[in-house]
Amino acid sequence: MWLLEIITVLLIISCSLFIHEMGHAVAAVTASKNSKVEVFLGSSSKTNKLRLRIGRITCYLTIALSGFCDYRIANKFPPFTYKQRIFFLLGGPIASLLISAVLFIVSFSVSGVAGNILINSSAANLFLFITSMIPWTYPAFLGGLPSDGLQVLNLMKTNRKDRTVTY
Repeated sequence: MWLLEIITVLLIISCSLFIHEMGHAVAAVTASKNSKVEVFLGSSSKTNKLRLRIGRITCYLTIALSGFCDYRIANKFPPFTYKQRIFFLLGGPIASLLISAVLFIVSFSVSGVAGNILINSSAANLFLFITSMIPWTYPAFLGGLPSDGLQVLNLMKTNRKDRTVTY
C-alpha cells in the first residue's frame, strides 16, 4: 500500500510541475508569435523522456521533482520586452494558483480516495505557487536555478536601474 502512496505523490508532484511549466510556455507563445518553447521535467536532457509536441511547445517529460521552461526567439526578431518577460515569469505561478483553486473547489463534490487526491493535488499546486514566488535559489537537488520570484525581482531591479537617469 505504501508503494502506491509514494507513486501517487510522485505523480501529483510531476503533474503539478507540468501545469506550472506549461503556464510559462503558454505565456511565452502568447507573448510572441515568433517564440518556440521547450518544457523539461527533470534535467535538460532530451533522452529517455516522453516527447510531446503541442504547436510551438515541445515537452520532454518524466517523473521529476523539478522542471523548467526555455523559450527561444530567432535572431531576426526582437527579444522579449520587459513586460513580456514579466508575463512569461508569472505564467507558471499563476497557472499553479488557478489549478489549485479549481482542484480545491472540485474536491468538495468528490468523496473518498478521489477527493483526497484532488485536495492533495490542490495543496501541491498551492505549495508550488508559494515556493516559486519566494525570491530564492532552489537547492542543487531541485535544479539549483533561481525561483520565478527571484527572477522577477532581479528583472525589476535591472529595469529600475535602466530607467534611472543620472544628471
